[in-house]
Amino acid sequence: MSIMTVKGLIGALVLASVGLVVSACNTSKATVDTFAKFTSSTSPGDWINADGVIQESHKARLFAAVAFENLEQDIARGNGEYVRSLAVLMKIPEGEQDEFRSLSQKQYSRLFASDQRTAESMLTTLTSNRKDR
Repeated sequence: MSIMTVKGLIGALVLASVGLVVSACNTSKATVDTFAKFTSSTSPGDWINADGVIQESHKARLFAAVAFENLEQDIARGNGEYVRSLAVLMKIPEGEQDEFRSLSQKQYSRLFASDQRTAESMLTTLTSNRKDR
């Protein structure tokens, strides 16, 4: 099986596991590039278990890589289905999700600074904000 076929299969598994359908009209080159960089720099065995399901510890990372631009829009608004889904995947308790969305919106310029505009950087910042509370 070629490496491209394996990456395609892994990509399909990721999307199915996260429960996200990305339409072609809403997928930009930046989103595809972010996802490609993430999946090419990560060994599939590290984030997919023996049953072919994304490991819990990687679901938020994969979701952020695939839905990065949609997350950026939702965080700018302070609400939306993508930022709500991210909160669930980050295991933020339901009672704290409003605060999470509000804090994320206040941190928008830091989360999406041009010199570090990546899904990994965004998640690192969001995670450290949660730990600093």
